[in-house]
Amino acid sequence: AMLVISYVFFIVLFAIGVCWLWPDWVDWRKDDPHRIRAALYAFLSVETALEVAIWYADLLKPWTIVVILLCNCWGSLDAFMRFPILYDMDSLFSLKQVALIAVKLGGYALGYRHVAKHVGWFILLILCCVFLVPILWLTALPIGDQSSYHQKHDVVDMDIALRLIRTVTHSGERAAAMARAKVLCKRLMVLLAQGCPCMRSLVVRWDPSLG
Repeated sequence: AMLVISYVFFIVLFAIGVCWLWPDWVDWRKDDPHRIRAALYAFLSVETALEVAIWYADLLKPWTIVVILLCNCWGSLDAFMRFPILYDMDSLFSLKQVALIAVKLGGYALGYRHVAKHVGWFILLILCCVFLVPILWLTALPIGDQSSYHQKHDVVDMDIALRLIRTVTHSGERAAAMARAKVLCKRLMVLLAQGCPCMRSLVVRWDPSLG
């Protein structure tokens, strides 16, 4: 019964949230890619926290967490950091994303304990933790929106692994990364103050310029 209720909840959430509310919100915020990117970061954080909790509950084999974090960081996080840039289907970026989804799917298939015994829960886990966030990212991309192709943005079109290497080896890149982190942190604090007014005083105390 619990499994059936979980599937019904997922179907309703997907139909209302992913297919209706999310595209409408993205269309409303299409001129503010920073806000959409922040929402994608939030979705990825929730997904990763859920996966870590499932792994900690010993439902997955120990090595599975390495596959999960690798695919989430090198795949989804890299894609979100480059949003709203569009890539051709045959580009290296697109091929990497497809390959990492396949790797994550294989990792769950090999790392999930007692798959045959809990096949229903396994399929639900795959839907939630492998395909849901990439679908949110794909529906947020400005595909077919000609005006967005010429929209200015501050996105660095570079693989996250290469960016990490350059950040470690170049002092200038480290300083730029710290500056971007401060800007991102400030935006998150603004979102926190807007979404939870009771936290406004704490946010202003942390950074008086946000008052």
